[in-house]
Amino acid sequence: MRLKYLAAAVALSLPAVMVFPQAMAGTSVFLDENTLTNNLQGSLAGSIKFAQTHTIDATGNSAKEMPRLTSTRDTLVMLIPSGPAVKSLTLKARNNKGELLGTLEMRTPAMLPGADRPANSPNPDVRYSDKAWSQILPGDWIQPGLTLEFNTTDNRSGKIDSIDIGGETQVVLQNIRIGMLTAPGSLDKNPLEKTSQKLADDYFQKIPVSELIVGNYSPVELQEVVLSSGKKYTTSSDDTGGVYDGDMRENIGKGLISMGIDNANFGINSSKGETQWQPGLFHQVAVHQSWGRYKNGVVQHGLSGGNGMATLYDTVGNEFSHEIGHGYGMGHYPGGGKWSIHNRHSGWGWDSIQHRFIANFFWNKGGDTPAEESGDTHVTPPFLGIYKFNRDTMGGGEASSPLSKYTLHTGYTQKRIQQWLEDKAVIAAHSPSGYLIWDRQQKKMVAPTGPLYRKPDAFGIPVVTLVGYYDPQGELESYIYPALHGSYGYTYKSEPLKNGQCWAEVSYANGSEEIFALDGMRLQPGHMNKFHINVPENKKPQAVSIACPQQNMDAAFTQWKLKKFGVEKFYHWDTDKNEAIGSVYYYPQHDFYFRLKSKPFWYFPTTPVDNQYWTYLTDEASLRQEYQSQPVTLGNEFKLAERSIEPAAIAPQPAAKTGHLYEEKESEAPAPEVTLDRSVINVVGTTDSGWGYPVTGTSNQKDVSWTWHRSEGNSLIYLKSYDKASAEVVVPKNLFDTATRFCLTATNRDKKSGEACVAINVTRPAVTITGQSTMPSAAPIKLEAKANFDQVTLRWSLKRGNRVIENGITQDGQLQSGLAAGEYIAEVTASSSRGGRTATSQHKLTVTQAEQNNDQAFISALTLTIQPKEQDKAVIFSGSVQSSQIPTSTPDYHWTLPVGADNGSNGQPQQQFTLAKTSQVQHLKVAVKVTAGKASGVVEQAITVPALTAGDVWQQWVYGTRYENGQVVQHNGKLFECTVANWCSQTGQWSQLHYEPGVGISWTQAWKSYSK
Repeated sequence: MRLKYLAAAVALSLPAVMVFPQAMAGTSVFLDENTLTNNLQGSLAGSIKFAQTHTIDATGNSAKEMPRLTSTRDTLVMLIPSGPAVKSLTLKARNNKGELLGTLEMRTPAMLPGADRPANSPNPDVRYSDKAWSQILPGDWIQPGLTLEFNTTDNRSGKIDSIDIGGETQVVLQNIRIGMLTAPGSLDKNPLEKTSQKLADDYFQKIPVSELIVGNYSPVELQEVVLSSGKKYTTSSDDTGGVYDGDMRENIGKGLISMGIDNANFGINSSKGETQWQPGLFHQVAVHQSWGRYKNGVVQHGLSGGNGMATLYDTVGNEFSHEIGHGYGMGHYPGGGKWSIHNRHSGWGWDSIQHRFIANFFWNKGGDTPAEESGDTHVTPPFLGIYKFNRDTMGGGEASSPLSKYTLHTGYTQKRIQQWLEDKAVIAAHSPSGYLIWDRQQKKMVAPTGPLYRKPDAFGIPVVTLVGYYDPQGELESYIYPALHGSYGYTYKSEPLKNGQCWAEVSYANGSEEIFALDGMRLQPGHMNKFHINVPENKKPQAVSIACPQQNMDAAFTQWKLKKFGVEKFYHWDTDKNEAIGSVYYYPQHDFYFRLKSKPFWYFPTTPVDNQYWTYLTDEASLRQEYQSQPVTLGNEFKLAERSIEPAAIAPQPAAKTGHLYEEKESEAPAPEVTLDRSVINVVGTTDSGWGYPVTGTSNQKDVSWTWHRSEGNSLIYLKSYDKASAEVVVPKNLFDTATRFCLTATNRDKKSGEACVAINVTRPAVTITGQSTMPSAAPIKLEAKANFDQVTLRWSLKRGNRVIENGITQDGQLQSGLAAGEYIAEVTASSSRGGRTATSQHKLTVTQAEQNNDQAFISALTLTIQPKEQDKAVIFSGSVQSSQIPTSTPDYHWTLPVGADNGSNGQPQQQFTLAKTSQVQHLKVAVKVTAGKASGVVEQAITVPALTAGDVWQQWVYGTRYENGQVVQHNGKLFECTVANWCSQTGQWSQLHYEPGVGISWTQAWKSYSK
């Protein structure tokens, strides 16, 4: 079998010119290569770029007003090498513990995905880069502390361990169509509901999140509407409706249903009736389309977002991106014209599903992009003078990509959205608390703190959401709305009732009941409280009722407070100016209670501290907490409302999820490391039969399964087996000038994998001729031929014109003397029966006539001087041949050096060589034969090599001995240092042939000459 280990490299620089190679003429490059810097430590240099939602740098993104990497998200990594050309690249990833996550083969620049240019664009294509090697990193690898190491086949490597990675983030969207005294719009009006997974995948590409969830609710048509004030509509609202107007828009679509869905999923059962409040425990948005019948007719509301909800006309396009953007804390025109308009450095987008870049400009529009805000004169010129840059979604942007329904944020806005989301918790079933939040100092996800964080009893299940109004005072008529049926939500265990609380009672099909505590006092004067509760759809809830332990809960609480303070009435400072000392005053604006201790008094205190007129007692919240801690005394319940729970007339569309959160499994082993006994196999093609080349892999882990696969290249080259660590690469006959690449994957029991690859390069048989191109007729030269294959037979011939000159050249390449002056062609054919390889090469030769010369005088005046220089265990000799005469012909110098010298004849008048000391003094001789034309002579010089002193003797090389990297041995009088321990120590069938120091055909792959 043929074994050959040769690394090939082609010179390549990284110019700042933004033009593709000739094969890609007419295609421009978006990446500004003038901004590239080296991010790698080691012998391999290059610039690293990443892409999740935007193309970004490896480090320093915040200073450039760009987002950083989001944890736990599939990521495109790109390396733009600098320096010598890279023929192949592998990537190893390690976590913050140094454990191997896996090994990947980087894809060549030609395989970098293209952009989203439409087929009908009249403008030329633009690629992100024409020099970037790329690969997709799995989301679970993207964690703080990630280290990437890149390795080439010519043993260059570079590492980066300072990658800018932020926390995990999450967005949950709840989607519903609402008809208020009218039918809601059809399913076709809500593309996000109709094609949830497709559009979730799409929107995921635009926001910096680890996980995006879209839940859908069944559409609801309300036949009657009750407001928190008690007002009831059965035909139409008496308000005027508009895009931003209408009491049902504000109080039902937003205040009750959207806030109700949000708070039910947060595990909060009741809240103020007319206040749109939700704590934002995780980033959840109730996306709703609402239609209402008003006195001016049926109106659809839209164009509004923020505070955990979005009221939309449409669930695609810039309206959706814009209004959801308000929910991330983004205002209009973030940063002004400079930052709210895309530019060369604001980042291209990346679609990880379709594997395409998303351009931040219009493919079919040209011209400047001016700022839209009044007084802002910033103008962004078009890219290359052709492509008009898009705006941010918060600044008048458009969903311009033919691959996407949503608008790409600028990097400036995306950075701030990421910061907003990192400050929010994610809801996570694998967390003991149910939540995790990013800790910037520790650079890890931790459990958040706060009284409102309750761990759900069930995560991400179909739910029934119960909403409505109830009045603990019993004055306004409470109302339970028809049940809402959702495909994705969170449910919570009911908590024990506290004194003074009302409750919702839900009955299920199996006969069981569940009690959910509600606030027992009005939370907002003049308005009922609202309730919002999730229960599991699979428990088949049948009915819900709202009840309190007595008719007027506020009155009961007031009586308890009067009794606690020992008074009969609470006074107000602005109306009750002349009450007795010891009277208790209540200030509702601040919910403070004070006891009067001196009068007359002036203003009532606004801070909870004593002064000369007042003694601070407590506040309303503390009193309520104390009241609720009293033993529960249930008497006859007072039922406020009840309603049966009907199944959904239209089942909710299935939920969609894109991405995921990281869940570490402590018992898992790291990914296995894989090593091949060769990374490159250079092959000379054959013509008589195919040839096999063995390659063997090893792993640092036991019990792994092995799989070979072709990563790229010629499919005619194949392996004899694909499921073992060892394989044989078969190169069929008549295959030339091609290549392929096979990778070996080892997978452990935890399904983690490592990979290593071998490149197979197949070239044509070739032979090259070396020698002078001009010679005098009287001084013939000898030509040398070298083939790129072994076991070679050479056949020489000499032609002048079409005539073959008989005996003009011998079969060892020696030209004959006396050739007539003129132009000749020397031709050699190299052939080998080993593989049927044949190659031919020609060499042009000019023969000139002999002339008078000074060659003999030059030879007669020759002198040889040799200077020794001792260096440790060897002596370095520097020799020089000189003459006082100038030759006519070019002289040739043939040095005869003592056995053991590390150099041979170099054909030059100067020579340097080294001789190792031995245990005995060596008296040696150096001779130089000098030839000039037909004249020749020999000069000699005696030299002496001192003996070694005690302890200085080098170890002799012995075949089969184990050697380590850096170990020095002596062989044939020369010194060699081991560079690859495994190859220095080979004992296989062909090992000595290949790796015997200074002799084997591949000895330089294992050893290097040593001099000290």
